[in-house]
Amino acid sequence: MMHMISKARDLKFRDKLTFSTLMVALIPLLIFSMLVGPIIFQEIKMNSVQLTRQMVMQTSESLDIYIGTIEKLMDFVGEGSDGILTDHTGQMKRLEEMTAAILQAYPEIAGITIAYSDDSYLGEGMTRISRDRFADESWYQYAIEKEGQLGIIGNALGRNVVNNLNESSDSIFSLVKAFGIDDTGDGCRVVLFDIRHNMIEQLIERVSIGEEGFLYVVDGNDIVYTPTNDIVYRIDKECYQKEGEDGNEIIIQGKNYFVTNCYSPYSGWRTIGVVPQNEFSAGMNFIYRMFAICVLTCIVLAVFASVKVSATATQPILRLCKLMEEVEAGDFSVRVDTKRRDEIGILGTSFNHMIEKINELINELYVEKQHRLEAQLKSLQEQIKPHFLYNTLDTISWLAREHGAMDVVGLVDVLTNMFRVGLSSGRDYIMLREEKKQVVNYLYIQKVRYGERLQYEIKIPEEYDEILVPKLILQPLVENAIYHGVKKKRATGRISIDARADGQKIYLRIRDDGAGISADRLAEIREWMEHPENREKSDGFGLSYMEERIKLTYGAEYGIKIDSQEGEFTEVAICLPLS
Repeated sequence: MMHMISKARDLKFRDKLTFSTLMVALIPLLIFSMLVGPIIFQEIKMNSVQLTRQMVMQTSESLDIYIGTIEKLMDFVGEGSDGILTDHTGQMKRLEEMTAAILQAYPEIAGITIAYSDDSYLGEGMTRISRDRFADESWYQYAIEKEGQLGIIGNALGRNVVNNLNESSDSIFSLVKAFGIDDTGDGCRVVLFDIRHNMIEQLIERVSIGEEGFLYVVDGNDIVYTPTNDIVYRIDKECYQKEGEDGNEIIIQGKNYFVTNCYSPYSGWRTIGVVPQNEFSAGMNFIYRMFAICVLTCIVLAVFASVKVSATATQPILRLCKLMEEVEAGDFSVRVDTKRRDEIGILGTSFNHMIEKINELINELYVEKQHRLEAQLKSLQEQIKPHFLYNTLDTISWLAREHGAMDVVGLVDVLTNMFRVGLSSGRDYIMLREEKKQVVNYLYIQKVRYGERLQYEIKIPEEYDEILVPKLILQPLVENAIYHGVKKKRATGRISIDARADGQKIYLRIRDDGAGISADRLAEIREWMEHPENREKSDGFGLSYMEERIKLTYGAEYGIKIDSQEGEFTEVAICLPLS
């Protein structure tokens, strides 16, 4: 007994659920299908066929009624247009008012033309495009052949009159009728109405024959109107052209359809309805109730059996889901404890291996990222040091030539202090007070060189002295302010350095009233700072490298902002974390 329980426990999870579901649900469904299936099919088919046929006949009758209404309007126009079309009789004005009123009352009528046997005509909403005789036109001759009966033309191709609304020839159909036909032909006139297809569309849209079923209209072998789909052009014309057929079942693209039609002797049109066989069950409420009861019973039994039989499988899955949530929260120490040999056991073992591998990859990635960051920072710092050293040695050389040894001694002392701060025993971060002292020493050197041409002030409150900042964060920017701002200004230049806190950030600002930067150059510098990969090696060294250094250290929300106006000022603001 225990051996059988162990075997059942180690069965595959899929087999457990499949076995229980089939045992409980399949037998009732088979009995239901064998007893009630044929009855359901016959009932669905009979009701659906009858409903579809009624919808098709109703649509065909509606089209006949509408065309009959338009024919009465044509009779009204045709009977009132006898005689010769001349201005002095007042007939033209009367006909123009009559046809204009019809177009206003029936917006689906695109245009009206009255063509006389003497080749004169009246067009309301239509224009004659050539001087070809109306008597030679196919539509005119067709109306004469109908001998006073209504004629329907499916398209307007090749006519010498067009409607003024630029309706395409395949979006309208025409009604023609001849009046005053006698042996002489002198009083003959043909009335032409252009009707938009949207009239047919509106009638068909009012009829619903299921979610996928549709109606369309044909005139012989030509389609008068069809809704957009890829089914209608695959229907064989023979399946609806046989008289006396109640309907046909066809297969299109592997799907069964029922097709029925209704022919109108009045218009010569055939209205066709197409319904997928799988929609025949619409409206069969009592069948739905029977089916719903059977399905509900099967579901209840299946759920009861599934809960009982699959309990041994669902609990480990829930446990595994909980462990996965803990892993998502960042705890990579969790493990699945299982001795099962089915899919759940295999999944748990794979889960443990996956967590171990992820943990190893995260550690490797973290170490690699730290090494890469340190290497980038070192590289940036090594690029900054020589840059400043060469400028300082140039100043010392110039001062030695101009003044003498004693001044050089003072300058070298200051330079020694600068290098002491610059090296900082190998530290990458120093106190803000040390960075401030570095800037003071540097400005002293430049003050010796430029004399009264350079004025400066430093307003960094002592309360910020203990804030840690990256080493050499201010000096390169002050150097830029001198060489690109004050140096290019003929008059005295002034540099101000201050600091202010805003929330958890501190802003260090370097401002000069020197030459400033042009708008184009400022946009170019900002582009370098945002996309340093587009910068040439010799361009924008100070700003772009300092920007990259800050972002590597603290993240994308910190960095440098620059603002300038040519001939007025340049201001650089450094954003760093306050703590």
